[in-house]
Amino acid sequence: MLDKVVFFLHVVRNGSLSEAAKQYGISASAGSRWLNELEESMGVSLLKRTTRKISPTQAGQRLYDRFNLINSEINDVFNEVQNLSNEDKGQIRIASTPLFAKRYLSQIIGEYVQLHPSINFVVLETAFEVDHVHEVDFAIRANATYRGFQDKDSLLVKRSLIREPLIACCSPKYIAQYGEPRLPEQLKQHFCLYATTLVGGNKWIFEQHGEYNSVEIAQTVEADDSEILKNIALAGGGIAYLPYSLVSEELNNGRLQAVLKNYVSSQFELNLYFKPRKYMPVRCVNFKDYLIERVEEMDRINKKALGLPDPIRIRVTG
Repeated sequence: MLDKVVFFLHVVRNGSLSEAAKQYGISASAGSRWLNELEESMGVSLLKRTTRKISPTQAGQRLYDRFNLINSEINDVFNEVQNLSNEDKGQIRIASTPLFAKRYLSQIIGEYVQLHPSINFVVLETAFEVDHVHEVDFAIRANATYRGFQDKDSLLVKRSLIREPLIACCSPKYIAQYGEPRLPEQLKQHFCLYATTLVGGNKWIFEQHGEYNSVEIAQTVEADDSEILKNIALAGGGIAYLPYSLVSEELNNGRLQAVLKNYVSSQFELNLYFKPRKYMPVRCVNFKDYLIERVEEMDRINKKALGLPDPIRIRVTG
């Protein structure tokens, strides 16, 4: 019965039986059978099913609200007992942006599994928030911030990992064909490449002399992998707003050219998020500490190679 109720929690969080079954490690048919048996046992309908989504009934919402708290306490008890062994073993689930997964996380996990062979990882590569979509231990997400930026309220603990400027840039070929924007407002007349998850999607923010320009750019290409946007910009497809470390080589060799150089851009941030837990599993505590330490080391080396100051707030002059 407890297994079925916990599975029910997964279904409500995901709004999908198949996704919940995948996370829980059972077949969709077994999950459907569990839900039917749970409803029969309780004598009440718990879920409303449509072709697109599953949502809780009034009774189902009550069960979710009450048991979700109990389940968290149960997990705390298990973690407290397991932590007495002080051993690194078990599974760690991480949701990460594609850029961080490729440039940092893959190397860090490769190092960590050599040091702790009893740990296994599940990595979900996504640029979107996963707080209520997946059950993960850690989430690494990208944000774009500027002076006075107010982060939205969250129940998660946030730890900043990396900060660097965002640079508006395009290929010389694009400038030769369409000209160079001199004011942020002129971006409305240009082809622009953007990520939904950064700077409010199609709203880019620039600062000059303490004044902010929020520009709703022309929507040409939308993607949530920064490297895809860079490749499109290199091919002359438009102006992209990208982290400096991602385009520094191309800026130096002239394949990309920075625009709006008299404006201070927003900051690109990669942040680590995790749930506040009274008893975080030892495996998660140890990996979190290792991740933060290694990212700091790798970021310091990258910034030194790029000539970026720390803390970072630069104007691009080339």
